[in-house]
Amino acid sequence: MEWKKDLFFILSAELAAMFLAAETVFRALTFPGMMFNTAFIRICIYTLSISLFLGWLFSLFPEKTAKILTCITGIFFGAYTVTQLQFMNYYGSYMSARATLDGAGRIGQFASGFIALIKPVYYTALIVPVIVLFINIFCHFGNSQFKQKLMVMLSGCLLLEATAFSNLTTTEYMPLYRHPRFIDRSIREFGLGRFLVLDVISLAKGSSSSELILPEETAEPETTPEPTQETTAEPVITRRDTIDDTAWKELMDKETNEEIKTVDQYLMNRDIPDFNDHTGFLKDYNVVYVMIEAFDYMAIDPELTPTLYRMKEEGWDFTHHYTPKFSCATGESEFVSEISLVPLSDVCTPNQYAENEWPNSIFSVFKHAGYYSTAYHNWKDEFYERRTLYSHSGCQAYLNYEDLDYTRLWGWQSDLEMMELTIPYWIDQDKFMSLYVTSSTHFPYDEGSELGNRYLDQISAVHPDYPMEVKRYLSKSIELDKSMEYLISKLEEAGKMDNTLIVLFADHHPLETPLQIIANYGGQEADRLNGFDEDRTPMIFYSSSLKPEKLDRINSTFDILPTVLNLIGLDYDPRLYVGKDYFDEASSLVIFPNGSWITEDGAYYASDDTHDESLSDEEVTKRNNEVNNLFSISRLIYQNNYFKQRPEIPFP
Repeated sequence: MEWKKDLFFILSAELAAMFLAAETVFRALTFPGMMFNTAFIRICIYTLSISLFLGWLFSLFPEKTAKILTCITGIFFGAYTVTQLQFMNYYGSYMSARATLDGAGRIGQFASGFIALIKPVYYTALIVPVIVLFINIFCHFGNSQFKQKLMVMLSGCLLLEATAFSNLTTTEYMPLYRHPRFIDRSIREFGLGRFLVLDVISLAKGSSSSELILPEETAEPETTPEPTQETTAEPVITRRDTIDDTAWKELMDKETNEEIKTVDQYLMNRDIPDFNDHTGFLKDYNVVYVMIEAFDYMAIDPELTPTLYRMKEEGWDFTHHYTPKFSCATGESEFVSEISLVPLSDVCTPNQYAENEWPNSIFSVFKHAGYYSTAYHNWKDEFYERRTLYSHSGCQAYLNYEDLDYTRLWGWQSDLEMMELTIPYWIDQDKFMSLYVTSSTHFPYDEGSELGNRYLDQISAVHPDYPMEVKRYLSKSIELDKSMEYLISKLEEAGKMDNTLIVLFADHHPLETPLQIIANYGGQEADRLNGFDEDRTPMIFYSSSLKPEKLDRINSTFDILPTVLNLIGLDYDPRLYVGKDYFDEASSLVIFPNGSWITEDGAYYASDDTHDESLSDEEVTKRNNEVNNLFSISRLIYQNNYFKQRPEIPFP
């Protein structure tokens, strides 16, 4: 037998070459500083193992069929590599099988733009598969005995997998291997090929929730010194004094589900921040809660969008606000702003868990306080199961594009018309919390649309040299600005602007837009090419009764709900939310889908496992444990429909 012509070994070598080439291209483009380290050796071992197995499997078929299967596999993996690279470039995150299947409609609708923006260098992952295709067309290989191939394959795979496993057991990455919830960290340590295998296994068997909850160090509660004989002051009432866990502890003691009991223990042991000087600062105010599609600093122009500019300058301008992008960016940013839990990376969380009960949501908490809690959107529930989610979240009415007589526009719909059609439904209520999800500023910006073209002449008169995609974004932003002008005018007419808080925040920065353009035209507040500042977006709190203020502590979408609840002075338990009240003295924490995070002291970058020099290794370990806990406890809450079992605890 001539080994060089043996089908099994040739196919295995071809597969290994195609897989390793794609892995190398991917690693060079995403982790250039970590090309040749222990993780890369581990990836090579995994690649050789799967290549031996598939080479043996394909060699069982006739030679022509085996060659076809080999080429299809290599081209598929090369295309998968290109797709993952473009997902990170386009959406700011990697894809998982479950989330992709769940979001097939969203992805399919914008496939042309997604493909058009693929960088040419990404296609180098397909070079070796094309070479293998030509080799297999023109070359003929022999074959060998089944038993011999089987023994070589089994012994080779076992040896390689044992080597990789022994390496994993000596690192902190074994839990990540079992539960690859941080996708880019999993890809970095195990490679695209092994992540794909783990991802498909996870899809087939369902997400596991048996994850380790790491112990956290918690500070001892401060004690109020007993008054001396000379002291006559009344005892200070803390938030801790207003929360009684007795009934909750009784439920936990009777609980037989260990995962629910784990959530009980974790939540009850979380720190309870005290009242602060902003607690009830806007007591009994109404709230208009507006998540703006692709809201960016580019949208705020003193001449073209004067209302947005005035709201920013005359309201509270949160200058270090971050909007982390999860797997289905708009839906999960909205979900985070309403419930303040960490979305899962392998599903579109608000769709997957829309039928869970959410008594801790913004709708439920305001409804419990006697507010009329409603929601509005100027498109259909085509991508996200809003009507289902809202019905389980305490929302008392929801009206979308299909419920009202909108004028159908070419492209996305008018935010101004949405305000005109919907404000009458809540403006006469004594107390209201009205949530809006806008759409006017939705991409694309590189092609025409009704709103994208509507104000181009006006924009060209002010900014003649702006690129066309920025002009179209600004044209859509003018429509948004007019909607805010109309909203404020109606609140003023009703005499309610001075006791209504308008909250403006983004779902993400403008997608399908090169980051350099965002940096050039939306970089007034920060260097958008630096670190996590790509995801730094405007957040504005506006009321005619507020004094202008620049608030420069870091915060994120997770913090909006606790901040609003504290300002309005509502009855809520802060332990149930991942985010924190902005005005709490505790240090802020911004977390990202891959496990990266920022605090006031510095940042941790999970993609390459580095951190700012201002942070010690001990601080990073402690924060990583905290972040891992928040991801894990959120998963347990989702998968056990936790708040259905504990409907009363959001109202202590």
